[in-house]
Amino acid sequence: MAGPEGTAPWRLLQRHVSKLKYVKGKVRVADSKKVNQGKHGLLRLEETAMVFWTALHGEPPATLEEWLVKLGHDLVPLQRCPWYEDLSLQLPLHADRDWISLTGELVARTLRSGGCELLDIAVRAVDVEEWNVLIADTDNKSKAHFHAYAEVLGLLLRGLFPRVQKDDSCHLVADRCGGRSHYKTDLQRLCPDSKVSMIKEVKGMSSYHLQQQHGNVTVTFAERAEDRAFPTALASCCAKYLRQLMIECINRWFQARVPNLKPTAGYYVDGHRFLIDVEPQIEALALPRHRLVRVR
Repeated sequence: MAGPEGTAPWRLLQRHVSKLKYVKGKVRVADSKKVNQGKHGLLRLEETAMVFWTALHGEPPATLEEWLVKLGHDLVPLQRCPWYEDLSLQLPLHADRDWISLTGELVARTLRSGGCELLDIAVRAVDVEEWNVLIADTDNKSKAHFHAYAEVLGLLLRGLFPRVQKDDSCHLVADRCGGRSHYKTDLQRLCPDSKVSMIKEVKGMSSYHLQQQHGNVTVTFAERAEDRAFPTALASCCAKYLRQLMIECINRWFQARVPNLKPTAGYYVDGHRFLIDVEPQIEALALPRHRLVRVR
């Protein structure tokens, strides 16, 4: 997100956006774990992700497949999983499409009137098979996470530098990957044309200065970054929403084959319950377990 120095997006967008709690008629931009709470959590998450996608692109995607393609995903690896063969999930799942379109346009107008611009929305899906390969290669969850995370970060930085002028103050804030605190080498690899210098690496925060001939960018990795920076909170919501859609595909595929199957949110404890419930189906159809079950 770009705009005049000192602009606070939560304040600029306060007619359409809330931060601390859900407000009727507004979308909530905050840590996705807070937005995705209660029986209406997925609806709130969907409203946030789709309103801002509409503010950027003019309309919400019609299906999950369309959204993934527009996000730049290669669908072939995903569709090796039987539960991802059909990605025609209609969007939005729960939210009102007309309301999303209207609110997205209002958000876009408010951003423009405040001299701000939503530059990009980038989300990267990592399927179970890819995750398991990353764990095998790195033997470290933080490194595996950052490998995929870095692709989005690199995409954003490469798109950002051409827009930066020498006198601009440009700051990209990202959430920290677990307990990881050193990122200089990774940033140099992502931006080989930049001179990368460390500003500080302290408890809870690591900041770096990236310098190129035509402009400079500061990159900060921080704990609870969603509370510090509006774009980071929005990114959290978009990423969580895509995760929930992929889980929805898994649930629908298995529920069509296992009577009375209770859906799963995909997290550790309930994920084990779900695997026990679908075990006969996995055995009977010789399903690719390495594409369904994470090793860590």
